[in-house]
Amino acid sequence: MIKNSKPKREGQSTWILWKYLLREHAGPFMFALSVITLIFLLNLVFRELGRFLSRGLGFQVIVEFFFLNIAWMIALAVPMAVLVATVMAFGRLSGDNEIVALKSNGISILQLLFPILVVAGVLAVGLVQFNNAVLPEFNHRLKILASDIARTRPTLSLEPGVFFRDLPHYSLMVKEIEEHPDTSFVKSVFIEDSSDPDRVTTIVADSGKVYFDYGNGQLVFMLHDGEFHELDLLDMQNYRILTFPKQRITIDVPDARLQRSRSAHRGDREKSADMLLADIEENKDEIRKQNQRVEYLFSLHVEKYMPLNYTPAGQASDTTLVPEIEKYKIYNPNIHRALADHLKLAQDLQAKTELINTLERENSKLMVEVHKKYSIPVACIIFVLIGAPLGIMTRRGNMAMAAGISFVFFLIFWASLMGGEKLADKQIVSPCIAMWFADLLVGIGGLILVMHSIRESTFIRWDALGQWLRKRLARS
Repeated sequence: MIKNSKPKREGQSTWILWKYLLREHAGPFMFALSVITLIFLLNLVFRELGRFLSRGLGFQVIVEFFFLNIAWMIALAVPMAVLVATVMAFGRLSGDNEIVALKSNGISILQLLFPILVVAGVLAVGLVQFNNAVLPEFNHRLKILASDIARTRPTLSLEPGVFFRDLPHYSLMVKEIEEHPDTSFVKSVFIEDSSDPDRVTTIVADSGKVYFDYGNGQLVFMLHDGEFHELDLLDMQNYRILTFPKQRITIDVPDARLQRSRSAHRGDREKSADMLLADIEENKDEIRKQNQRVEYLFSLHVEKYMPLNYTPAGQASDTTLVPEIEKYKIYNPNIHRALADHLKLAQDLQAKTELINTLERENSKLMVEVHKKYSIPVACIIFVLIGAPLGIMTRRGNMAMAAGISFVFFLIFWASLMGGEKLADKQIVSPCIAMWFADLLVGIGGLILVMHSIRESTFIRWDALGQWLRKRLARS
């Protein structure tokens, strides 16, 4: 009983330490995840909300659009939140000298990192599943919704003294207009209706109001003190004038209402890794077929103009020639026919080569998306290696410091990732190297920082850096 009590107490102590470390990270992680997602969302709101409101979209459609964007925001925000949380947690522990206390009790930096790396690994696995199951579906629905919104006609805007001719078969003009949130009051209204090919109707009114009926997709005029002028184009002498004290005129606006559509076609960011790999195999099969077709066309052309064992008529075969030369004795075909065949072969080969190059470029782009679905989640683990030693060195757990440090390293990571993607799309580097170089670069930096933390050496002199910044600011 006495022999087993010590391991049991050690196991309990380890579990208590793990829970303490994870609890220190949970709050900053959720806070950072919320703030980063909110920043992404606000940027999208400021960029898109005005355009959506101008098209008269309903509140439900706008909420759906922003909700579908949450998926890609989470895919990017989770690794960033891991980095911020790690810097904050270890910065707080270092600032309160808890790291020193733990080390004095025989607990190393690696032991402190282990539970955080395990949770980061679980997050990475979950994010991989998210990138393959949830994100493609959300991206697909978002693309369809954005396309439907783009086809929706924006709200009509009338300018005083300017003809509005964007509506088919109608010309509109008002002399004065007073804008209100839902209704505009107008004076000296002119409407020309040519929807009937046999007649032209002109409506003039002294005043009225105009508003847009989003439910029916109609522009509604409530006119006062006006006249109808109708001209029969088949009988030009038939001209009628009708007066009215009050009249309601409705004009149908095409595509004024959002028309929901469906599409089976998916882009590369709307597919899972399995779908992308299946597309790559199809492209490879097509490349093999095109290569075989190129070989067939070339061999057919060679066989036609350089036949084996050909001997011109009336001549005996020269048996003194070397057999390899004898096999490829060339005959003299019609020169014009030969040039035409050569030109056609060159065009066919060029077309096949361009198709092969296009398929290879497409495969490179597809492989970029495949690797990206895994390299970004793995960044959760990489950022723990970066964040922990940086937090220990800064000895501060405040949000501003953590966000600043995290932003710099995430900027390096993201710049490497985007640069690699462009190089891979141009087939300058392989997709694997392009997408994993950022993880490798930041990971090596993280391992170096961890080693310096274990050795308790000063890798970055934050005090000297702060003094240098203060001097620079004072001079400026």
